[in-house]
Amino acid sequence: MLNNMTITIKEEIYKGLPASKGISIGKPFVYKSESPAYIPTDGDIDIEKEIIDYEQAIEQSKKELHKIYKLAKEKLDEKSLLIFEAHLQFLDDDVLHTQVRKRISQEKKSAYVVFDAEIKYIEQQLLLSNDDYIRERVADIEDVKHRVLRNMIKKKLFSKIDENSIVIARNLTPADTILFSNRNLLGFATDIGGTNSHVAIIARSLNVPAVVGMNDISIHISQDDYIIIDGYKGLVIKNPSGRTVTKYKNLILKYEEYEKTLSEVEKVPSRTKDGKDIKLTVNLEFNKEIDYILTHAGCGVGLYRTEHMFLESGEFPTEEEQYKQYRLIADRLYPEDAIIRTFDIGGDKILPESQKEANPFLGWRGIRICLDKPDIFRAQLRALLRASNFGNIKIMFPMITTIDEVRKIKVYVDEMKHELREKNIPFNQNIELGIMVEVPSVVFMPDLFAREVDFFSIGTNDLTQYILAADRDSSFVSELYQWLDPAVLRAIDIIIKSAERNKIGLNVCGEMAGDPLSSLLLIGMGVNELSVETTSFLRTKRLITLLKYDEAKKVAAKALTMNSVSEVKELLERSYNKIIKKIY
Repeated sequence: MLNNMTITIKEEIYKGLPASKGISIGKPFVYKSESPAYIPTDGDIDIEKEIIDYEQAIEQSKKELHKIYKLAKEKLDEKSLLIFEAHLQFLDDDVLHTQVRKRISQEKKSAYVVFDAEIKYIEQQLLLSNDDYIRERVADIEDVKHRVLRNMIKKKLFSKIDENSIVIARNLTPADTILFSNRNLLGFATDIGGTNSHVAIIARSLNVPAVVGMNDISIHISQDDYIIIDGYKGLVIKNPSGRTVTKYKNLILKYEEYEKTLSEVEKVPSRTKDGKDIKLTVNLEFNKEIDYILTHAGCGVGLYRTEHMFLESGEFPTEEEQYKQYRLIADRLYPEDAIIRTFDIGGDKILPESQKEANPFLGWRGIRICLDKPDIFRAQLRALLRASNFGNIKIMFPMITTIDEVRKIKVYVDEMKHELREKNIPFNQNIELGIMVEVPSVVFMPDLFAREVDFFSIGTNDLTQYILAADRDSSFVSELYQWLDPAVLRAIDIIIKSAERNKIGLNVCGEMAGDPLSSLLLIGMGVNELSVETTSFLRTKRLITLLKYDEAKKVAAKALTMNSVSEVKELLERSYNKIIKKIY
């Protein structure tokens, strides 16, 4: 009787945060990272030997990281490489090494115990910031700590996985991630991490799907399972049915067909089928991305993030350093425009530990810091004005909340213009000034702000999280963080109409702009300029050339009457498939 029974394995779907687009089907490799387990006992120790062991472990760790960095340079973009550079910089911290040697001598404890305790203290201090960027720095330090401790006890690192597998893990270090890439991996899914985590950044650079923030996926998946990872929707499907597998295999084929068509749109205008021109620009962070713009995009920059100059060194760049960078961008992009955003950093990056804020997302950040640090702000404004002489630079200010802030900014700009005139330094007298629309206060009185500036730039990432009170990097509220929420769409609609009424420029520069369904909606709502990541540029341009503006307007009008995210998504998916005839 038992021999005739059929066992049906139920399909299970797990949801996380979509971190890198793509779809893969295959066997999982459940990776269990091993922390160094052996802790030498304290007591009578040879202090000199402990210090030598520590120094040798540091040197061995450097050698390993240099090899990994060399591999990373062959595979990753500039942004991803910074992760490994940060690891190497940490190992070169003389203050840390001096403190460890001192404690070994004074406390007569093993190098293992002292180094472990010292790093734990540093991690605890950093975690007080409650900020996503600082949390990622903690991950850096934890990775380096385990490497050094492992080398102290001469334990080999396990970093091999099965070929052609989808890696499932509690968490992955950057080193794990890049080493696994040599095994033709198909994707990543992790319990923890956000869309800006290192796994996410590296996965996007490697062009493999990734889903993060899944809470306990590493417990639910075993080596014997068969899974699908959907990096578009943030799903891992365990033991999918034959129907589901067929559906996803068809999606992969259609995606591959679509990718082959992207090069066709490199040289054509960004124009809809019925003749509506949509200005498509790129979000820029690193100089290497300018090469992509010149080779494949031939467009301007809708957002240049200046804060990376601070984050790389931990210090504000000088006026001259900034001028050279802004001038380089203006020169290389001319005659296309570059919208350059002033420093958008949180106070956690510059405040002493004793003054860390409980909620930095709602605290001292963006323009608030600039206005409170006039010397820093003036230097940046002078550098921007000096670089504007070609006439293709616009200045944008982040985290604007009040009209008083805008008026103070304009006073500073006028003062810097006067200084430059006095010194006979040329600049664009009519340089355009704009603001990021990301705080709800701007949505409630947009016309008042529009009369003060030359353009609006809608930052949909922060606008969404502030309207919905949902941290975009929290897996616990990922269902709430939806830029297609009717409240967010109505807010965007208000800003679009205000810009039209007041005849000022408008663009959208958040992740929403590069999302296929959302960009269709935004164009229909009346957005004439989208600024996207380089990885989304050709896909978005292809979309524009395939849709009809009149049809997009009808879709948008209907979407704005809907009451839930699910209704909006269903409408957009149906409309998208009908208009585009392709899925990717």
